Amino acid sequence: MLAVTALGFILTGAATLIGFARLDADYNAARLVRKEAAVAKSLGFVLRGAIGDTVEATSLSWTVMPGIFADRIVEIEAVQGLPLAVYRLDGSLFVTSSVSHSENAGFPTEVDPDVLIALAQGVERLEVPTGDGDYLAYWYQLNSAERPVALVALRYASRSLEASGRLDFVRNLGAVFALVFAAAIALAFLLTRSITQPLARLGGLMDRMEVGPEVPVEPLRYSAAAGDEIGVLVERYNRMVENVRRSALALARSERESAWQEMAMQVAHEIKNPLTPMKLGIQQLERRALDGESDPVELRERIVALSSTLQGQIDLLSRIADEFSTLARLPQGEMKPMSMRSLLEEVVLLHGVDGVGPTLDGGPDIEVVGDADQLKRLFANLVLNAQQAIGDGEGRVWIELDVDSGVVSVEDSGPGMSPEVAARAFEPRFTTRGSGSGLGLAMVKAIVERHSWRVEFDSKLGDGAAFRVLLNG
Repeated sequence: MLAVTALGFILTGAATLIGFARLDADYNAARLVRKEAAVAKSLGFVLRGAIGDTVEATSLSWTVMPGIFADRIVEIEAVQGLPLAVYRLDGSLFVTSSVSHSENAGFPTEVDPDVLIALAQGVERLEVPTGDGDYLAYWYQLNSAERPVALVALRYASRSLEASGRLDFVRNLGAVFALVFAAAIALAFLLTRSITQPLARLGGLMDRMEVGPEVPVEPLRYSAAAGDEIGVLVERYNRMVENVRRSALALARSERESAWQEMAMQVAHEIKNPLTPMKLGIQQLERRALDGESDPVELRERIVALSSTLQGQIDLLSRIADEFSTLARLPQGEMKPMSMRSLLEEVVLLHGVDGVGPTLDGGPDIEVVGDADQLKRLFANLVLNAQQAIGDGEGRVWIELDVDSGVVSVEDSGPGMSPEVAARAFEPRFTTRGSGSGLGLAMVKAIVERHSWRVEFDSKLGDGAAFRVLLNG
């Protein structure tokens, strides 16, 4: 709006100035024509009064022309307000209306040959600029027989039509537009306020709204007249929020169902793995028991071996159930202060393997707040993961507690991980071993996040791995 107002002022001012310039040009042209006609008529009377009706080109001689002729030329300038000069037909100066020297009056002593040629070729009048907006107008003075008897030059200074009035008009126009511009600023401010205030209020209501599958949505309340654009916006926003809530509800339901389906499939898969060798072992034992030629001693040995196998598979099923149960119970637990060194020493005592470790470095202790059972399982999983990575090969596992930086590191000298395996290290159900649930590192990450800590690791293929738990987040 302000830009349009300013542009209107500029265009109006430009059009006004152009109009004044055209009026000046028209005014000067008309004034010159009038003055030329009046001067020519007066000069004709003066010539006839001085010479008579027989005025000829040869009359322009002071031996023929009386001296009073010069006084009449001065009177013509006084009446018409324009200096003039009378030249002979050959272009030589005869007399001027100026008392001073002719050159000081702005008239040449000899007419430019180009002017003489142009007039001789039939040009009725010729204007020659002299600088600063002034010019000389030339024409032939005719006698009663319509023959040229003299060349007349009229010096004309261009004038601006009502120059003071033009300045007054421009000032008044500027004042009017200043008032219009001020009014436009005030109107723009009021319009902006009328738009931004409802939008700001609407933004505050949006900030306080919560959209979730389990959160009832209270629609925005906005009082608006019929056809109010902001009212239409609020209505569409309420409709969009309700659609989002329904979509979130459907998505949450779908995610829960998908999670339960995946969990059920994983549990079934992990349970099915140990059941298959158990079933095969029992079937083989049954066939030998029904074979009458079976050796009782060998049969007893097979029963003992199968019993040991079944117990191992049952222990595996128990561990799988415990891992899934622990993963599902992570949000629970009793948070209380404890000694991190004491907890790590207990993990080393329970899961230490001769020749492999882990070993815990000596040093100061640090107190943390957490759930003891979950933290034991966290570091136990890291230790077991390191031991399993070493396998039957040579290697060591050690735990380091850095009190200054608040970091617990579990490192091993095993084969390390490739970049592809490292990218999926914390992914549930991902494992590179033939047995196991693939939930160990996933539970580590879940427990760490439960305690608002952070876990990271470095590993290179053939150069071991180092998992770090950052107790300061």
